Amino acid sequence: MSALQALRSITGALAVLFMLSSPVAAQQTAPKPSQKLPAPVIAVVDFKKAVRESSAGQSIIRQINLRHSGFQKEIQSITTQMEQSRQELARQQSILAPEVFAQKRQEFQIKAQEYQRTVQDAQKKLDYMLRQAMRKVEVELANIIAEVAADFGANLVIDAGPGRGDVLFTDAGLVITEEAIQRLNKGLPDVEVVEPVAGVANGGATPRGRGQGAK
Repeated sequence: MSALQALRSITGALAVLFMLSSPVAAQQTAPKPSQKLPAPVIAVVDFKKAVRESSAGQSIIRQINLRHSGFQKEIQSITTQMEQSRQELARQQSILAPEVFAQKRQEFQIKAQEYQRTVQDAQKKLDYMLRQAMRKVEVELANIIAEVAADFGANLVIDAGPGRGDVLFTDAGLVITEEAIQRLNKGLPDVEVVEPVAGVANGGATPRGRGQGAK
């Protein structure tokens, strides 16, 4: 075989390999699916609205607000004491020896930092308690949405709440939010906001329910 013939043989083999590995060839040889996907039957829900307007969701907000009000009163008392200490320290600056004043100022700064940490820790605690309580509502709602969708014969649920989807229009007959709220109120009428375990102040991602689709 001449060099030219060998080159042509190699070129032809490469062309065959290219055709076999090309997307067109893959599509032509790929087996057809055994069954087609079912036609979508769509239901629409506003997940955040359902959580927010449910009996349990409103109860959680009331409990958190009550705790926040109590915390605010406590903080206000401490804030008043800190301001009085600051004013007294400023008054003593002109009559105390520099080293004595520096010591008192350092003590005040330490108290101010502790006060700031107390405020931050309390806020984190409230946020954590809110997340943990709302998580229970979200999990139960996710399960209920799956049940409602099955009852209505839907196989696809779209969360059309603000910032969650791009649904510009939907027929009112597709919306299952109110039905979901009614069932949620019946199945989970209330959730008690509980104190976190000592040292725990950060929550994870919101878990999903057992149903399929958008929850």
